[in-house]
Amino acid sequence: MTESLHIWITGAGTGIGASIAHALAGAHRVSLLGRNKESLDAVASVLPAKSWCVTVADVSDATAVSSAYVEAVKQQGPVDVLINNAGVGFFKPLVDMTFEEFDEQIDVNLRGAFLCAKSVLPSMLERRSGMIINVNSVASITAFEGGSAYGASKSGLLTMMRTLRNEVRTSGVKITDILLGATQTRMWSEESLNTHHKRMMQADDVADCIRTLVDGFYNPRTHIEEIILRPQHGDL
Repeated sequence: MTESLHIWITGAGTGIGASIAHALAGAHRVSLLGRNKESLDAVASVLPAKSWCVTVADVSDATAVSSAYVEAVKQQGPVDVLINNAGVGFFKPLVDMTFEEFDEQIDVNLRGAFLCAKSVLPSMLERRSGMIINVNSVASITAFEGGSAYGASKSGLLTMMRTLRNEVRTSGVKITDILLGATQTRMWSEESLNTHHKRMMQADDVADCIRTLVDGFYNPRTHIEEIILRPQHGDL
C-alpha cells in the first residue's frame, strides 16, 4: 500500500467518480468535485471520517475550478493525484446535434480537464511529483455513429494529454489515459442499459483499475501511459 496521497476526483457525485472515491478513501485523502453538493455529500457520508472534503464547481468554469482547487488544498494539502472523470455525452446524428449540446461536451470533457490540470500542475512540477489520470473513452480512437461531438471531445482530450505527457515526463509527473469501453452509467439510455447491462463493465471495475495505477505512484521506474479497458466481449 502506498503512503497516503491527496487525490482530487472530478465528477465524484455519481457513477464512476463515486466508485473511485469509495475505492481510494480508505488509504488516501480524497477531495470530491462536482456540480451537485447533495450528491457529493451523499458519497462523502459513507467515507471514513477526516479522509475527504467536498468541492463544488462546474469544471468548465475557470473561476469555480480555481476556487475549488484552493479549498481542496486548504483542507487536504497539495494535490498528489488528479482524476479527470467528469464527463457528459449526447448521442445523436450530427445533423440533429444542437449548438448547446455540442458546446457542453467540449466544455466539460475537454476544457474541464484542461482547467483542472492547469490548477494542479504548477505545484506538481515544483515538487517534481504528481499524477494525472484521465478517464477517457474508446470513442477517442473509434468512430461510433451518433458520437461525433462526444468522440471529438474525447479525441481532443487524448491528444492534449499525450502532448502533456511528453512535456512533463522528465519532471516527475505521470499522465495516464484510461480508454473505457461500455460501462454501466447514467450516460447510457434506459433502453441500452436494459438491453446490454450484462455485457457492460461496472463502475467498480474502473475504480479497481485506478486503484492499481495509484498504487504505482511512487515507482520511479514505470509510467503506465495508456490503458484500454473494454468489456470481455468487446464494444457494443
